[in-house]
Amino acid sequence: MCCRLLLLLLLLSGITSCSGDSELTVLLQLKSSMIGTAGGGSNGLSDWKDSSSSHCSFSGVTCDEDGEVVSLDVSYQNLTGSLPPEIGILSSLVNLAVAGNGLTGTIPLEMANLTSLKLLNLSNNGFSGEFPGEIVRSMTQLEVLDVYNNNLTGQLPDGIATNLVNLKHLHLGGNYFSGEIPESYSEFPKLEYLALSGNSLSGQVPASLARLKKLRELYLGYFNTFSGGIPPEFGLLTELQVLDMATCNLTGELPASLGRLSNLCACFLQMNHLTGNIPTEFSMLSDLSMLDLSLNNLTGGIPESFSQLKNMTLLNLFVNSLGGRIPKSIGDMPNLRLFQIWQNNFTSELPENLGRNGKLEVVDVSFNRLTGTVPENLCQGMKLKSLVLMNNLFSGPIPEQLGGCESLRRIRIQSNFLNGTIPAGIFNLPELTLVDMTQNEFSGELPKEMSGKILGMLALSGNSITGRIPAATGNLQNLQILSLDRNRFNNQLPEEIFNLRSLSKINISGNNIDGGIPPEISNCTSLISLDFSRNNLSGEIPRGMDQLKDLNHLDLSENQLTGGVPSEMQYMSSLTSLNLSGNKLSGRVPNSGQLLMFDESSYAGNSGLCFSYNGTCSSQKAKANAIENAGHKTTTCFSTLKLVIIVLSLCYQLVQCW
Repeated sequence: MCCRLLLLLLLLSGITSCSGDSELTVLLQLKSSMIGTAGGGSNGLSDWKDSSSSHCSFSGVTCDEDGEVVSLDVSYQNLTGSLPPEIGILSSLVNLAVAGNGLTGTIPLEMANLTSLKLLNLSNNGFSGEFPGEIVRSMTQLEVLDVYNNNLTGQLPDGIATNLVNLKHLHLGGNYFSGEIPESYSEFPKLEYLALSGNSLSGQVPASLARLKKLRELYLGYFNTFSGGIPPEFGLLTELQVLDMATCNLTGELPASLGRLSNLCACFLQMNHLTGNIPTEFSMLSDLSMLDLSLNNLTGGIPESFSQLKNMTLLNLFVNSLGGRIPKSIGDMPNLRLFQIWQNNFTSELPENLGRNGKLEVVDVSFNRLTGTVPENLCQGMKLKSLVLMNNLFSGPIPEQLGGCESLRRIRIQSNFLNGTIPAGIFNLPELTLVDMTQNEFSGELPKEMSGKILGMLALSGNSITGRIPAATGNLQNLQILSLDRNRFNNQLPEEIFNLRSLSKINISGNNIDGGIPPEISNCTSLISLDFSRNNLSGEIPRGMDQLKDLNHLDLSENQLTGGVPSEMQYMSSLTSLNLSGNKLSGRVPNSGQLLMFDESSYAGNSGLCFSYNGTCSSQKAKANAIENAGHKTTTCFSTLKLVIIVLSLCYQLVQCW
């Protein structure tokens, strides 16, 4: 401690110039402290050696013409130690960057001696304690101060604006700062970038920040819990390009004054408690490309004048209470890529020109009350990746064009009134991973050719699809979930399905499938749920079911299955739900292993089954023996009667002879 105080006194007294040898010594001390326990072999300072001809050749070190270190950049070098007080000896430093390491401990007070610094970047480390504001007051040339993503606590450093008259970039986000934003933060004359997001700040957002006339980017959101709303004065920040106040407990209405921000290109206000309508003045934001107002309590509709937003690429309005018609002008936005308005109260039809710009990538309008048909041009530019229309009132067929949309990755259109035959091309799309079309009115047959190599989920439940389940389903090698229940499929199950080694859930219940259960089912070793109930399956339960080690749900009820319950099913240790009821099974139910978990309800409606633990097998055996004995006695009686008749016939013949 005494040594550190002495060092600080020496620094402050002006004994700061270093010879080349002393700077070499300082750099080696820095290395020793910063590498921590990781050791020299696991970091990027392996060339920092005492035997080097010049410390100016060290990686990350830049010297001036006098051999003094003016720049030290050891970012992303896997340093896990701490920043030592000796850093203050390098008084000629102009740039100091140690970002992206694992440095811990407090920020050294000795850094106050670095009066020539223009850039100080300590971001993405583990520095803790309060930020010592006094160290930067002497850095009057500082232009960039970045301590993002550390473990700093306490209040934001106050009283620094007066000294840091050249500061352009201030990033204090991603820490644990608490308290209010100091009013003095409105006094940085050259500040262009201010980020205080990702802290634990509270209080009101100072309206005085509107005095930062050169401000271009403002980040105040995420984990802060401010009181009140967006200051209307922010409409005076005419140079502002990015406004991010997401997830910080804002209330009140959207200030119409924000419509004056003619340079604004990104506005993120999602996940707050904002109310009222979307101001029509927002249509004046001619440079706006990204607008996210999702997860608020906004009402009203989308302004018709949004047609003026020619640069809009992202429009997120989901989870609000917005309603009415979607303006046709939304489809006219020439650069729109992401359009997400799910969970609102929008009605009527989607704009028929939506997607005609050839740039649309994501459409999610689920959980509204939209009607009409699906627009034909959604994938006109072959860039559409996600189409989510579920839980609406759409009707009519799926546009045939979507069958050729090779960029598609997800189709979720369940719970509508869509009808007709599903376009065959959908099952061959190379990027498609998910198809969910459940609860519609689709009919016709599935195509005989399928080649979607990465399709992981195919859900067509609750439609009126007919014909045989295509054998080509077995070509969907990455399929994990297959749901075809509650349709009108018939004929036998194709054995090719059971070569799908990734299949975890299969549901074909409620169809007209007949024939037997293919023995190849034992190949599906990833299965956790299998439901073939309510069909016309016949034959025996195939052997080898015990190979399904992960199966926990098995439902074969309401079929025409015969034979016994395979004894090896007792070894299905993951099975927690079993339903074999409503079949024609017979014989003794195995009374051991995993089958001990299930009572007679799992086997109800199989009159030929018996259970040894409750005596039904004994009673059935006794009944069978009784029937057998009764049959034997009846046979004996008939044999005796027949013999008597023969004897009487012979006697009659003898009398006639006499």
